[in-house]
Amino acid sequence: MSIRFHTSSALLLLAGLSLAPAAMAADAPEKPCETDLCRSVRQSWSSVKHGTTNAAQWTKKETVKGWDATKKGATKAAKWTGKTGEKGWNATKNGTKEAAHDTVNWTKKTAHDIAQ
Repeated sequence: MSIRFHTSSALLLLAGLSLAPAAMAADAPEKPCETDLCRSVRQSWSSVKHGTTNAAQWTKKETVKGWDATKKGATKAAKWTGKTGEKGWNATKNGTKEAAHDTVNWTKKTAHDIAQ
């Protein structure tokens, strides 16, 4: 079934291609793109092309702005995290030292109390 479809499609394509030069020759007196429709299409395409270029430039500019903001934000966040982490580490370190001293003192006192 699909072989028949491809064969008939190919035949239709060949028939269309063979008729195309005759159709083009019939319109030969008109130069390409000198009809109102053709000019209108060309102008529309030109404005679409320029609009697409402008949109692409705007998108690129906004993306760069967004990336710069992200970079700056990430840098600020990293610095804040570093400072806060360091504060937390210092507090833990100091707390551990104090806890160790308290443990030593408690152990000495308890050992002294038991010895007596």
